[in-house]
Amino acid sequence: MGNIFGKIIEEATEHMTYRTYRQEVISSNIANVDTPGYKAKEALFEKELDSRLKLTTTAPGHLRKSPGQGLYKTVADPYSRIGNDSNTVDIDREMMKLNQNQLLYSASAEIITRKLEGLRNVIGGIR
Repeated sequence: MGNIFGKIIEEATEHMTYRTYRQEVISSNIANVDTPGYKAKEALFEKELDSRLKLTTTAPGHLRKSPGQGLYKTVADPYSRIGNDSNTVDIDREMMKLNQNQLLYSASAEIITRKLEGLRNVIGGIR
């Protein structure tokens, strides 16, 4: 019997987990906006996701991450500019990333909500 949830809920949940992680990275950048010498960071996920989507699996679970292995990583923000105090945090850019991140998190939550509502309607129609 097939999985009634498909991959939609799994992928949306993974995306929400990444968005939560990215929120922490962005918040850390904002908290350190006045710290001299602080280097802005960025959480990467899209490149890893793209590489996963391009590969084909030869065995079930082949491309799944192993326990303790993250799907994304934190690196120095490649688009940051160095300020007078060697701080690379641009508060306007960080606030823009924060808003974008929140919108994408909400979109994933909405996808899961609608999928579960559809399943609830199907189950309710069976009675």
